[in-house]
Amino acid sequence: MRIHVLAFVGASLLPLATPLAAQAVTINVGGTDFEVFYTSTSYNSSPNLFGAASPGQMPWWGNAALASTFAFEVYKQLGENVYQTGYGPVFAYGYSPANSGEVYGLAQNTLDINDQLNLDITAPLAANVMHPYAYAKANTPVPAPMPLFGAAAAFGWARRLRNKLNLINGKGCRFNQAAG
Repeated sequence: MRIHVLAFVGASLLPLATPLAAQAVTINVGGTDFEVFYTSTSYNSSPNLFGAASPGQMPWWGNAALASTFAFEVYKQLGENVYQTGYGPVFAYGYSPANSGEVYGLAQNTLDINDQLNLDITAPLAANVMHPYAYAKANTPVPAPMPLFGAAAAFGWARRLRNKLNLINGKGCRFNQAAG
């Protein structure tokens, strides 16, 4: 009985053991929920962060219009003076090796939702300089029955373990009967 309670408590608390994200907002773009964060880094320091497909974490990479949509949806939820006074983090959407590396992106004006600072080829960011870049992770919800399957598996495992221990330590073992 005690093992069942421990297994149940362990299975119940397991989802809570995952780390909580700091400085994250959840937005919906194109019917998909995304958690959007930002980190201060440079393109040269973290090239794997930049890109739409794995290992990249910028679903808007290569698409300035989609970067604009993400920036608009985030608006000022990640802070008001992140990139510079009155602007949120940079939503980078492109890179060029010209001039020792240039990153193209845009930053949402946090005082005027209809204004975005375009950091394109006319005003690019240096790839070796740290800036607050936004990145996102798609939220893939876990189907509701999945935690129950895990709990059922834990109960089954605990029952088999208890039966084995009872067989070894109990009166059902021939060796224990002969010795006792």
